[in-house]
Amino acid sequence: MQANSLDDLAAGLARNRIAGLVADLRLDGLHSKAEAAAVQTAALDAYADDFAGYVLVGTSELSRRGLGLSSPIFAPLADRALFGDGWRIHLPQGMIGAQCELAFTLGRAYPERGESIDRHSAADAILACQPAIGLLGRRVRPGTESELAAIADFALHVATVCGPLVEPADKDSLDRAVMTARIDGKTVVTAKAGTILGHPLEALVWLAQKLARHNRQLNAGDVVTIGSCAPILQVLPGQHLTVEFEMIGTASCWFD
Repeated sequence: MQANSLDDLAAGLARNRIAGLVADLRLDGLHSKAEAAAVQTAALDAYADDFAGYVLVGTSELSRRGLGLSSPIFAPLADRALFGDGWRIHLPQGMIGAQCELAFTLGRAYPERGESIDRHSAADAILACQPAIGLLGRRVRPGTESELAAIADFALHVATVCGPLVEPADKDSLDRAVMTARIDGKTVVTAKAGTILGHPLEALVWLAQKLARHNRQLNAGDVVTIGSCAPILQVLPGQHLTVEFEMIGTASCWFD
């Protein structure tokens, strides 16, 4: 695909995200993950000036199946798309649903020079943890649903709502934390955090490895949302969603 075509796609994606609209864009013309990533980068540059970290999508088998992904995908987290607990969010066109997830805040650069990227070092790099709700959606009309299109389309990210920060007493046991999601007070799903790549810390390991291949790293203060431990939940205007993780806390938001 020609560079001007990539730029046009990126500009269109950014316009649609800002306006909350879905429109026809030829994302089926992407031929590689490198092209898809280039469109994502250009679209993010057109959408936002500041970034708070990264979002992961498709880190559990159930969420990948629902999204048609063969492996996890990720994108930088735009600061303007990160909200605090209890936020009221207008649902744009193209909504897919909500991720029930955790968010890690890095206390230092990761990995440091010469540092092994593994679960032990990931735990050491984490300063705090939060329950989170990640909203997913598309900026293109149905029919362009390939994995390359998902990568280019901001990795399907719309917005993230994070609950209060906590310092986990035992990061190694995070996989045993039970998540309960409720819509308007009614339980709709429960799941263990260990469905996220076998252990939540493995999501941070996976991202750090991906970045390291391009000579990049996570920075102190970065927020990393690690993807849903449950199927993607359909959410509708007028509903109130709460996501509670044992030993960690609760995140909630309202939808208009």
